[in-house]
Amino acid sequence: MQSNRRFNVVWNILKILVAAALVWVLLSKTDLDQFLALRGRILLPYLVATLILYICLTLLKAFKYHLLIQQRTEYLRVLNIVVMQNALSNFFSNSAGAASYLALLKIEEKVKMGRSGLVFMITKIGDLFAVWIVMIFCSLLLWDRIVALQKIVLLLGLVVGIGFVVFFVAMFWRRWFINILSRLLTRLRLTRFSFVEQIIQALDAFAEMEQNAVFSTVFIAFGLSFLYYLLTLAWMVVSMRVFSLQVETLVIVFVSGILQLYSLVPITVFGGLGVTEVTSLYLYSLFGVDHGDLSVVLVGWRVLYYLTNLVVLIYMPVYAVFIERRLKSK
Repeated sequence: MQSNRRFNVVWNILKILVAAALVWVLLSKTDLDQFLALRGRILLPYLVATLILYICLTLLKAFKYHLLIQQRTEYLRVLNIVVMQNALSNFFSNSAGAASYLALLKIEEKVKMGRSGLVFMITKIGDLFAVWIVMIFCSLLLWDRIVALQKIVLLLGLVVGIGFVVFFVAMFWRRWFINILSRLLTRLRLTRFSFVEQIIQALDAFAEMEQNAVFSTVFIAFGLSFLYYLLTLAWMVVSMRVFSLQVETLVIVFVSGILQLYSLVPITVFGGLGVTEVTSLYLYSLFGVDHGDLSVVLVGWRVLYYLTNLVVLIYMPVYAVFIERRLKSK
């Protein structure tokens, strides 16, 4: 347990240092006068649409968890847990957000760790599936313009595709597949890490499900994940338009897909701070977007992103003061 805690501390420090270095790179390319003038470029309709779409994303995410947990849970409580999860993920790290989601569902809703972990895992796989499909579609349309990324895109598409083949094989032969994976993780002594134990618990819950329940859960999860991702893309396009950035919608969708792949892996902190911006600088430069103007917009976008999250956080005190007491009295 102590070695696991020490590893987490060192890993988080490394992520923070990388984020700080990348932020310095971004700020070194940002003109202060242009940034101060960014206020005059804000388009109010897009700003309002950004806030509305982000609220819709939060509501849909809570609905997805509420539906897939498949036990008597109050939607408003699940929404409160999702708001907390998003806050921790976006202001600290993805792993902190995931841990809060699992812990709060267990404490407040008495949802077994295996069940909540299973829902989280299937949801993330569904999210990855949606990103994969859209990335392939965008790559085909932009193929002649992404010469520098063609090999990487092909490799990513192939690796993720193989991963889905393994997942769907596991759906049909769950117990056999999970037994082999559990023995492998135990032999490699990875079970000493808490997140690996949570994965094993989720896989055990997956193995115990009836076949029809497995198919229906995966079908619903993938469908909602695809809807969620389309809404995410709409939010991303609109939020980039807030600062009058003239970039093709298809290009924004393609870049957003690459950034979504980062968000699905716990390698970033503070909502992808630094990694998102520097990656965006590189990817947009492939399509001829000026670095100077883009760096200013990305700094403004990051500020807007944090402010939007703070607005959504208003739900937590509202829930604590007005909603929680009413739910407990039922």
